[in-house]
Amino acid sequence: MARSSGMIFMASLAGNLIVFLVDILLSNILGPVDFGVFRTIFYLFSFIPVAIELGINATITKYVAEFKGNKAKTNYLVRWFLKLKVVSYSIMMCVAFVFREQIAALFLGDASLSYLVLPGILLSGMMFFLFFQFLVLGFQKFRLFALSQFLTVFISALLGVALSGLGTFYIILGWSFGFLIGNAFNIRFFFKNIGRKTESFDIKKIFMKFSLPLYVIGILVALLSIIVPILSLFFPQESIGYLSFALLFYTATLLIPNAIASVVFPKVSELNGLKRHGDAKNILRKAFLLYSMVVVMGLLAVFLLSDWMFNLLFVTYLPSLFMFKVLVGLGLIFGFNVIYTNYLQGLGRVKLFGLLVLVQNAILFAVSFMLLSA
Repeated sequence: MARSSGMIFMASLAGNLIVFLVDILLSNILGPVDFGVFRTIFYLFSFIPVAIELGINATITKYVAEFKGNKAKTNYLVRWFLKLKVVSYSIMMCVAFVFREQIAALFLGDASLSYLVLPGILLSGMMFFLFFQFLVLGFQKFRLFALSQFLTVFISALLGVALSGLGTFYIILGWSFGFLIGNAFNIRFFFKNIGRKTESFDIKKIFMKFSLPLYVIGILVALLSIIVPILSLFFPQESIGYLSFALLFYTATLLIPNAIASVVFPKVSELNGLKRHGDAKNILRKAFLLYSMVVVMGLLAVFLLSDWMFNLLFVTYLPSLFMFKVLVGLGLIFGFNVIYTNYLQGLGRVKLFGLLVLVQNAILFAVSFMLLSA
């Protein structure tokens, strides 16, 4: 279990670091205005699939694992949810295409930029193929899952950089195809392991009692992605570009607490199942102590080195220096909340988990709005 979870974590960490470095590179290539446009489109059309996902991905992972001994039942489950996903994605892409000019006018402030909405729609559509990652995870093919997870983000970032010389349209277009290419092995796995023989059962009960409640939690977690598009309704794209640049470092700051949380969550789940609640609290205390040292060092680095770093490496984004300091400091503090919410997940306290995630994203939105208004 440790080897499998460690493999998945390393794939996720490596992918996130590559995306972070690529985003830094793209921010310098595009400049504040075009980078603001890029991030607005990217965040908006990355959030839309979450908004129509209906908890399907997590349901597939849970119940494929649960029905592993019954192939006919597994086939029925996968085919039912796959059809539902095809319908929801088809409707979403058609609606977005019809209203592409309105989307551009609303979020980019210029209807003539509607051509940039087209690769955004493709980006949303290609995220459909993440379904096959969660299917593989349900079959507990951890190596394949980790490989596809890494390949998806690596190929997306690679194609985005390779096409960056052609402009924002082609960056988003290239990024989109990473979701298809990175999941090619998973799609092959699907055709080899999901057959035609099915055994019907009351799948709507699973959808209503598991998928939809989980979908609400997923929306709360994904609210981070919609902050930039919402703020683009009130502020010019140059300001959005500066904020998006600072948010890259906010997201990177959360990699460390997420790493700690990836250990806390399964360990607390195990201890909770054994009714060893005191030991679970002890795990939380140790995690907080460890992360406290990271926070102290991180805050010192931010306030001692950030001016030098911006003047040397990020002169174009010098106006975002104050945003950088505030958001990275906020991210370091929020790391405690990331660890604690994973502790709550381990205890099965889902409602409080959702509330704290919502509060964290609401504070981030409010702080970002004030920084742009200053």
